[in-house]
Formats: sequence, C-alpha cells, structure tokens
Amino acid sequence: MSLPTLNFLTSDSGFSDYRPAVNAAGDAVVFERTPVGAGAAALTTLYQIADFSAPDPTPFLPGTNPAPPASQTRPDWCWETGEIVFNGAASNTGALSVWRVGPGGAGPQPIANTTGFCYPTWSLDGSQFVSESSAPAAEPQPRNAIFDIAASSVTMPNIDGCDSISTPLFGGMPTVGPNDLPQIAFAGQPRLGGWAGTDIANPVYDQDLNYIFLNAATNGAFASAPMESGAPLTNFSPDYQGRAPAWSPDGETIAFESNRPFNGQTNGGGNFAIYLYNLQSGTLKQVTDPSLGGQHAKFFPCGTKLILCIHHPGGTPATMGIAWIDISGLLA
Repeated sequence: MSLPTLNFLTSDSGFSDYRPAVNAAGDAVVFERTPVGAGAAALTTLYQIADFSAPDPTPFLPGTNPAPPASQTRPDWCWETGEIVFNGAASNTGALSVWRVGPGGAGPQPIANTTGFCYPTWSLDGSQFVSESSAPAAEPQPRNAIFDIAASSVTMPNIDGCDSISTPLFGGMPTVGPNDLPQIAFAGQPRLGGWAGTDIANPVYDQDLNYIFLNAATNGAFASAPMESGAPLTNFSPDYQGRAPAWSPDGETIAFESNRPFNGQTNGGGNFAIYLYNLQSGTLKQVTDPSLGGQHAKFFPCGTKLILCIHHPGGTPATMGIAWIDISGLLA
C-alpha cells in the first residue's frame, strides 16, 4: 500500500523529538526535544523551527526573564492569538502545571491554579483551554475540564460525562471541535472494573486502552460516544483502540494514533500508526507505516497536511523526528 511521503524537519541521532504544534501560517513548528543517552537527568525542553525550507532547530525558551520551567512539554499553538500553552515542571517527572508564552518564546508565564492539568489545548479564540485534569478534586481521574484564562479557574470540571450506558468516563488528550468548546474529541475509556483485564474493584485510566470519544451537551449535561460506532462499551476491543486525536479545521476528519490491527496488517509489534477517520462517511484510512511508530499528529491550518513525530525509515537515525505529510490524496 502506498502511503504519503514523510518530509522530515528534524533528523538528529542525539535527540528524540516529539509532540509538535504548528503555527497559523503553517510555516513554523514548536516541539519537545529530549537528549539521547543522558539518562534520567536529560530534561525535555521546547524547540522551534522557524523556516521549513531550511529547518534549523533552536531552543524556544532561551532562559529569558522570568525563567522558564526546567521541563517543557505538550505545546499547543493558538492560531487566533499566536500564543502557546504548554506543560511545565521542575523535572521530567515533577508535578505538571500549565504555562503560556507568545510565539517568540519571550516571557513565559505560569497560569495559576493549573497543577495537575495535562495536554492543554486552546479554545478557538484563545480565551480558554481544555485539559486532561488530574487535579486533586477530579473524579473520575483524569477527565477533561475547561479552564478560563481571565478567571484563572475551571469553569466546566467535566465535559466528558458518561457513555450511552451511563458509565462515567475517564478522559484525556482532548482536541477542540469546529464548534469550539465545549465540543471535543478525546481519548477515553469507561470507568469500568475489569476493562481489558484491569482491576475490577479499582478501575484506572490506561492510555493504551482507549477509544476516541466525541462529546455532546444536552441541557447542560455531557455525554460521550465512541467515534467509531462499533466500539463495544462493556469490554475493550483492540480493533478500535485510539488516542491523541486531532480535529481538522473543516470539522470533517479526525486524525489519531492507534496500534490496532488494520487491513490484515499487524501493528508493528505494538507500535502506533496515524489514521484518518471521516466523520460523515465513517471511513478509516491509514496514513503512516506502523513499524515507524507515528504519534501526535496535528493538522496544518490548510487542513491538507499533518505535522507529526515518527521514527526514520530504516532506523537512520534511530531517534524519532518531526515530519510533515501531505494528506490531500486521502481526504476525498
């Protein structure tokens, strides 16, 4: 099967690059970079590429005043305001909070009252963000919550709700829908004992045991359903596994990563591949080779390209890089 060509922007054996976010013009990217071979002391920090025609990765937060957090992960770029939100922590394993910064990387600022918020994702106008919340009061934990920047507080603590058989949902990795918040797609699973063999008495969230869910609100109450209608809700099916969704600008397509078997292929030994799901037709199309472990795809503003992180074909170098792909031929 012919798959879209990978156009690598980073290719360095000394670094592993991850979780990219592209700007409104589609010509710059911010991503995570972690040194290889430095052990637990190797901090993950944000890097940028400002020119796709001559990609030159440089630190995004160069230590300006105020000082940025030591660990910097999970960036999301607001196309309306140019601001970026990301997760900051004192170490790669430290408690996460949410930070914000302008496109030039100067003056990063922590956002108060965001301890335990992960994968922050902007609303369309940049006044709010939605985030996977593991804050102390969150139940189920994690769940997706809306945080208002001006109020510096959570305005909607759970926009996942329950599934169609009234089981509360774990939820994370949200992406904002074309109708803006509170519409999201997310990686979720029912808070159900015994889900995929998990502890019956103490259900816990496992990002490898998710489906992609879409939420909806009726009279202020939220409910969510699997994006793929065949996904069973009483037991986990690996045929529908999915996480890290991204909603296309036109609202018609969701890109996501999955280690499911597909078209008779194995999943590359548990590796992830990127897929496209058309919400109108219900068709699923494969985008990347599962042996390369593609993850965290996001749409360009044009809607016909994706930015993603993926291993280099042939293992040269052996690290993960940032690449873009043209998916226009898969959208028809």
